[in-house]
Amino acid sequence: MKKIFFSLFIVFSLIFFGAGCVQIQMSGGGMDGGVFKSIDRGGKWEQKVLIPTVTGRPKSIGSIDVLTLVFDPQDNHALYLGSKGNGLFFSFDGAESWMPSPTLSRGNVPAIAVSPKEKCTIYAGFENKVIKSVDCARTWQIMYFETKLEKLVTALAINPANHLVVYAGTSAGDVIKSNDGGVSWMTVLRTDNYIRDILITKYNPDIIYVATNGAGIWKSENGGREWQEINEGLKKYSGSFEYGKLAFDESNPEILVLASLYGLLKTSDGGKTWNPIPLLTPPSSARLYGLAINPKNGNEIYYSTATTLYKTVNGGINWITKKLPSRRIGRVLLIDPKDSDVIYMGVWSQ
Repeated sequence: MKKIFFSLFIVFSLIFFGAGCVQIQMSGGGMDGGVFKSIDRGGKWEQKVLIPTVTGRPKSIGSIDVLTLVFDPQDNHALYLGSKGNGLFFSFDGAESWMPSPTLSRGNVPAIAVSPKEKCTIYAGFENKVIKSVDCARTWQIMYFETKLEKLVTALAINPANHLVVYAGTSAGDVIKSNDGGVSWMTVLRTDNYIRDILITKYNPDIIYVATNGAGIWKSENGGREWQEINEGLKKYSGSFEYGKLAFDESNPEILVLASLYGLLKTSDGGKTWNPIPLLTPPSSARLYGLAINPKNGNEIYYSTATTLYKTVNGGINWITKKLPSRRIGRVLLIDPKDSDVIYMGVWSQ
């Protein structure tokens, strides 16, 4: 159904919005941007940036910088991409083709969350706003906005058991929560530090992790009513507070991996203790950006630096290295939840 809608939407967009709605501006100084896809677990990569048009002259997202890339939880072929300066894009065919959201074709979109229950319901962080679409990114409604323009919405998450419960993080360090699908909001956490990610375990949606840019990680075990820092075990690792990415091991809700300037750190007890994963590079010698864990095998871990993709299939005992397929940084790594051979990489020129 989404593929049929996608084809019709291409025609609809060009007729009713005009060809100008798919003009993609250069944001990174080259055509090596956008999204890359591997179908052999990172061995080979192919750039996937096509925007089809009815004129037969395809356009491309090959110039854009990717800030975020997420799956539709109900459809592993549907992806939503937030860009730097060029708004939001979506694909319904596993990144083989892309379309820009016609009413969100400009500005930074660092955060996207897709409803696990309602098809085509999407939340996006757009500058100082939380916006919502109920028609697969065609139109948007402002659900929340910060009165200070410099206070940006930087992270989003939806409760996997109750799609009406939404969390948003800001560049000022606040986490806000809505219990009614974005109609009303309350502040549940103030950290005074840029919120980078909000993670909710599907095993227990009351357990929430909030990762900050330089003040470590916070955890709630009761849906955001109370919070505790889980940083004590990180303090002995220099550079561990310089955040890269935080990811769940889907096999166990207590296991998380943190990518930081120090390297990779792993907790098996929900953040009480942290231990380093052995890497090829010395601690604090390289900044880590993208991070992904195979949802079917927690020992298979991928991470990216400015130039290199690293992969282990045995929890860090051995590593395989590959040069990135772009001169840009591999900011986002995403493993297909149904087919672990398929990996997506969103790149960024920083």
